[in-house]
Amino acid sequence: MMIALLLAAAMAAAAAPAKGADPAWLTRAERTNYAETARYEETLEYSRRLDHASDWIRTTRIGVSPEGRDLILVIASKRKLFTPEAALRSGLPVVLIQAGIHAGEIEGKDAGLMLLRDVAIARTEEALLDGATVLFLPIYNVDGHERFGPHNRINQKGPVEMGWRTTSRNLNLNRDFMKAETVETRAWLELFTSWWPDLTVDCHTTDGHDFQYEVTYIYDAGPNVPEPVAVWIDRAMRERVAPAVERSGHPVGPYLSLVDATDPSKGVDDEGVSRPMFSSGYTVLQNRPSLVVEAHSLKDYRARVLSTYQMLRAVMREVNRDPSGLREAVRQSEAIAARPGSVPLRFDKPSTPRQTVIKGVAYHREPSEISGTDRIVYGSEPKDWVVSWPVGPQVSVAVDKPKAYVIPAPFTETIETLARHGLRLLRLPEAATLEVEEYRLTEPSWAATPFEGHHAVTFKTTRLAPRSRSYPPGSVLVPMDQPGAAVAVHLLEPQSADSLVAWGFFDAIFERKEYAENYVLEAMAREMLQKDPGLRAEFDKALADPAFAADPRKRLGFFYDRSPYVDERIGLYPVARLTGELPVEVEPR
Repeated sequence: MMIALLLAAAMAAAAAPAKGADPAWLTRAERTNYAETARYEETLEYSRRLDHASDWIRTTRIGVSPEGRDLILVIASKRKLFTPEAALRSGLPVVLIQAGIHAGEIEGKDAGLMLLRDVAIARTEEALLDGATVLFLPIYNVDGHERFGPHNRINQKGPVEMGWRTTSRNLNLNRDFMKAETVETRAWLELFTSWWPDLTVDCHTTDGHDFQYEVTYIYDAGPNVPEPVAVWIDRAMRERVAPAVERSGHPVGPYLSLVDATDPSKGVDDEGVSRPMFSSGYTVLQNRPSLVVEAHSLKDYRARVLSTYQMLRAVMREVNRDPSGLREAVRQSEAIAARPGSVPLRFDKPSTPRQTVIKGVAYHREPSEISGTDRIVYGSEPKDWVVSWPVGPQVSVAVDKPKAYVIPAPFTETIETLARHGLRLLRLPEAATLEVEEYRLTEPSWAATPFEGHHAVTFKTTRLAPRSRSYPPGSVLVPMDQPGAAVAVHLLEPQSADSLVAWGFFDAIFERKEYAENYVLEAMAREMLQKDPGLRAEFDKALADPAFAADPRKRLGFFYDRSPYVDERIGLYPVARLTGELPVEVEPR
């Protein structure tokens, strides 16, 4: 009995961060016994106090939100590496920890500030800066954070009030990493492409199901990730980070989503690969591991903050255990990414089942007179679930990298987006004729409802035969012999789920701008049929389709589409793949 009590006390001590000698350094969460979390101004003030009190801390800003709030960045470095240039010269890894991208999911803010305090003020965790520099965004979505209230997170237990999921424009920052149309994302990309952090940790809170875990995690290590980075993050999480959090007294497990939210026995629904619009899918395209920390919404706020603290602490200990190992994984991955080869764009859901034990809770299912279907009722008793968890996502669509992509000068929005991602761009100072491949996109169909302010478009894609195409001065080439090549491929290849054309940024190419009057087409059609007997047979075949035969516009359009007046640029995707040599006369953009 005494041994068990001693073990419990040791685990409790490990789970509780040091609070520093001065009670003034307690966060609002700690002062209120984790009932509350600080507002924006108090968080800003706490960050500035860390800066004033420690030579290891520098608080700055990376941008300003649409509502005029500073996006706060706290830099922690024992060696006072407070600029990207100084950090690069040191050779030490840089770790970016961000909180509040969904501002109601705010454990990361409190846990991160507590950890920095214990590093730089209490000095109980100062070893976490021995081999690394830390960049901490305590509140990424600052405007959403200040949409503060008690009813913002229906699935979440505490704090009393918290922020809102989306920005002041009602956009989700964790869907914007590729298209980069928000002020906040553009500031984040400037930070990322200046510091080039070796590891990104994104702090969230789950929705969904009940289970024993206080904190869960997501990381990509599949075919979308360069192998050195995939190996590093997989080994780090499985062998050291997750076990360390478990030893601290906080149950931890992989994030899970059920096939049927009312019936865990049907197993886990796992895509296996994150889309690049998410932080976890974006940074791996930049050849860097990414970790998403998901505290469990149905645990109380104290448990969620402390388990997030332990996760951040364990991650930093792992980075410090072998700083050169992380740096070398990134370096090798960058070298691989700059070589010729293919880039996977889409993936089949994993289909290989693996029986997995989940630390769940007891539950039962019963008919609901409210919803008219079955509902799940969770109990409080711990109970393991043995469920089917699919593993092994397979590449369904991949594309070989061209020598470069060519973006015509008029498409300035696309060019600016590429530049924001830190890609090396070359500019044509004079008009040039290049050998390129192009795509024709046909049968466009737009989603009925918007997603992140856009009606996504799907289409059929045909790659056209190589041809010579003239480009005006100011057109831009994106060479593929660079580490960020996969980012460019996903932005510019039409078949990518997060391509700019799929998001709707090229919708104008599907629009017909010149029209013919029916009486003109009637006369032209008769003349065409007289001159080309084969056309008559083709038209008769088309008339066999009742829908075609009953539609006057389709019948007249049949002839317009085969006339010299048709606009050959309708559906012609303006971004081309360079097949010839890079032109000699180019300059850095």
